[in-house]
Amino acid sequence: MIRTAPLTDFKSVSEIISQLRLFGGVTDSQREGVFRRLELWKVEEGDLLFQKGDEPSAIYIIKNGQIDIQITDGDVTINKHELHCGECCGEASLLSMHCHTATARAATDSEVMVLSKRALIQLKHEDLELFALLVMNLARELARRLHFTDQLLLEATARSAKLV
Repeated sequence: MIRTAPLTDFKSVSEIISQLRLFGGVTDSQREGVFRRLELWKVEEGDLLFQKGDEPSAIYIIKNGQIDIQITDGDVTINKHELHCGECCGEASLLSMHCHTATARAATDSEVMVLSKRALIQLKHEDLELFALLVMNLARELARRLHFTDQLLLEATARSAKLV
C-alpha cells in the first residue's frame, strides 16, 4: 500500500538530489525549489509505482530501497533494470507523453521522491529557466540510454551473426 507524505527535511535528501544527472547545472537554491515540489511515497514490497499502459504522471526518484523495472509481453516478464538510491524512472514516458511501456514494482519496502506532472507544469510557469534546464538534462539522460541500448542491440546482432 502506497502512503504519501510531504518531504520536510531538505538536508536528508540533498545528497541524493545533488548527485542526480537530472539536476546537473542546477544551483542549490534551484534544487531547494524543486525539493518543495516533491512528495514522498512510502511503498511496500510488491506495490506498483506504475504499470505498462498507464498514463505518465510523474518522475520517480528512489530515496531508498529497490524498484524493479519490468517489461512484459503476454506471459513473459523480464526484469529490465533494478533501481536503487538516486536513480529515477518515469521520465521517458512523461517527456514523450506516451503511456508507460514498462512496469515499476517495489522489490523491497522503499521510499520514492515523486515530482508530479502537475508540479513540473507549475515549475514551467514559475521558473522557465529551471524548467528548461531540467528538460535538457532529462533529454541528455535519455540520449545516453538510447546510445547504451543501441550498443546492446549491435552486440546482440553481432553474436547472433557469429552463431549462424
